[in-house]
Amino acid sequence: MLLLQTIQHHLPGFGYTVVAAETGGALGGMVRQLSIDQFENEGRRVIYGTPENATAARKLLDRQMSINSVPKKVIASLLKPRGWKPPVRRQFFLDCNEIADLCDSAERIFSSEPSVIKLKAPIKIFGDLHGQFGDLMRLFDEYGAPSTAGDIAYIDYLFLGDYVDRGQHSLETITLAHCAIQVEYPHNVHLIRGNHEAADINALFGFRIECIERMGERDGIWTWHRVNRLFNWLPLAALIEKKIICMHGGIGRSINHIEQIENLQRPITMEAGSVVLMDLLWSDPTENDSVEGLRPNARGPGLVTFGPDRVMEFCNNNDLQLIVRAHECVMDGFERFAQGHLITLFSATNYCGTANNAGAILVLGRDLVVVPKLIHPLPPAITSPETSPEHHIEDTWMQVG
Repeated sequence: MLLLQTIQHHLPGFGYTVVAAETGGALGGMVRQLSIDQFENEGRRVIYGTPENATAARKLLDRQMSINSVPKKVIASLLKPRGWKPPVRRQFFLDCNEIADLCDSAERIFSSEPSVIKLKAPIKIFGDLHGQFGDLMRLFDEYGAPSTAGDIAYIDYLFLGDYVDRGQHSLETITLAHCAIQVEYPHNVHLIRGNHEAADINALFGFRIECIERMGERDGIWTWHRVNRLFNWLPLAALIEKKIICMHGGIGRSINHIEQIENLQRPITMEAGSVVLMDLLWSDPTENDSVEGLRPNARGPGLVTFGPDRVMEFCNNNDLQLIVRAHECVMDGFERFAQGHLITLFSATNYCGTANNAGAILVLGRDLVVVPKLIHPLPPAITSPETSPEHHIEDTWMQVG
């Protein structure tokens, strides 16, 4: 259960904040401070819905026919690195049955994987996308796409979480990156969980509203619930060649050994999680290499930042060369910390329409040399998929300030 209390101040670059104090459960009252937009619009309780748009026989037939065809339909419709355009009509092109099939197929893959997936180089690593599907297509166009026409035969893909919220196209991002290409290339495409892959967060930051707006209230709420159940199965970290650990947030105060992450049992919700899960998904490095130890995190009471000394200790404890994490918007799309032993990665440009930041991916070669690849915000004169006229001011959940 969450106790919510509005705090009448705001963090730089964000809107008014809400303190979400968790009462009960394994977190023992840990407090999270969330910056949100238009919280009053999201205050009512969610009611479960069940799609009833097919008979039992039709559902069975559809399911049998679509086990293999839905991922191909999604890829054919959305994997257009050079030619994708945001839909003129906001209605989403998949129905509940198709989304259920995608989620079922993806869940079978995630549930068969360990909490820390073991990967090999070469690999491309993506940071936060936050529903900015146009940026994902630009990255695929510039640096290769996960298809037989692209480079999927030569290099793996790893996504570090925060697929939804804030941007206009969370549904496209989830169904393509999170489900379809994962199902088509289960040995080459890998996903781990971010802090926005949690129902209590993405109910506030836009994903729930997008589902309802684009699929109708009944089907939208059903889809939102089904996708969030899938999120609970996502792996939590990735270990590349036993030398590079990738996670969404960081090591916080509690994580000293990789085994602590491996021991987290899935499916897992944030409410049922531990301090290890909270640190993994929510913690950040300190401001710079001169700030050591543990400090309070501006995201909220109960959260911490960790210094370069913690990074070096963790790398030494686990015989690692590097930590790659996402979670924070950085101006160049990537930022080094702890003398290069930690890299923050962010793949969405001009975050929330105000940050004017570049987006980046990391290309990790067989020799474990890391090469950042950048895209820059589109100039205002060029209409981007995220700022196109048909989605102007009505999407109040996107507005910041």
